[in-house]
Amino acid sequence: MQGQAPVVANVPIVYGCSHACTFCIIPYRRGVERSRPVDEIVAEVRGLVDQGVREVTLLGQIVDRYGKDFPGQRPDLADLLHAVHEIAGLWRIRFLTSHPNYMSDRILQAVADLPKVCEQIEVPVQAGDDEVLANMKRGYTRDEYRALVQHIRTVIPGTAVHTDIIVGFPGESVEQFQRTYDLLAELKIDKAHLAMYSPRPGTVSERRMADDVPPEEKKRRWDALDALQAQIVGDINARTLGRTVEILVEDRQRGRWRGRTRTNKLVFFDHPDDWRGRLAQVRITWTGPWSMIGEVTG
Repeated sequence: MQGQAPVVANVPIVYGCSHACTFCIIPYRRGVERSRPVDEIVAEVRGLVDQGVREVTLLGQIVDRYGKDFPGQRPDLADLLHAVHEIAGLWRIRFLTSHPNYMSDRILQAVADLPKVCEQIEVPVQAGDDEVLANMKRGYTRDEYRALVQHIRTVIPGTAVHTDIIVGFPGESVEQFQRTYDLLAELKIDKAHLAMYSPRPGTVSERRMADDVPPEEKKRRWDALDALQAQIVGDINARTLGRTVEILVEDRQRGRWRGRTRTNKLVFFDHPDDWRGRLAQVRITWTGPWSMIGEVTG
């Protein structure tokens, strides 16, 4: 399959970042937030579709701030989703990464209303303790994040919520970490990207905060969340057993066809035909925490 155009592609829509979380180097390396014009993005996506791309992910460090740097009557992410949705031959649209503070009802309603936009929202929490969140300069509380996740699930039933979590941030106590653990256990997030804190030179946290959580304790906390998340996702995926789901087939891996559901679950299946770049209806016959296996039904 070498030389074939990809089935999925990433399209940057916002460069840089103006939020400046204390742990993040992006504003220093990539500058302030700069949104690309809608017409420019639509033209790029059309070109990708002409090459065989069927799914695009619209990217930004804080993607739901798209357009906030434009003057006057500015388009927002919801407007952009509507514009990209009109492109013939494009089957699926995703976007990431969002910030909880800027996830608007207009954006959520666009996801709910537009058939090509997948039911997947990535909104990093980073921590589940209010003091740690304040030290990170995230701009929201534990309760506000919980309410947002509940609201997302109300507006878009069946959506997969993804998050990011940093363990061992400067000053994070055992009790504060436990609150993060408890929040993850409560919300049952579909996917959690976990990271152990490490200082980035030049960031506020590196300059002003002591990296005082020992490496072995960071690893213990990471392991605890990883085990919890494996159980959560395993339980979520198990509910798919016996159901038929739509898969956009991307390629072959380890002798099986590989693709993803609309909620970004990885699915493998066997079939003699060439399914690359096609939509398959697959009945799930096995589930694990990180992938599923099924058989084509149509």
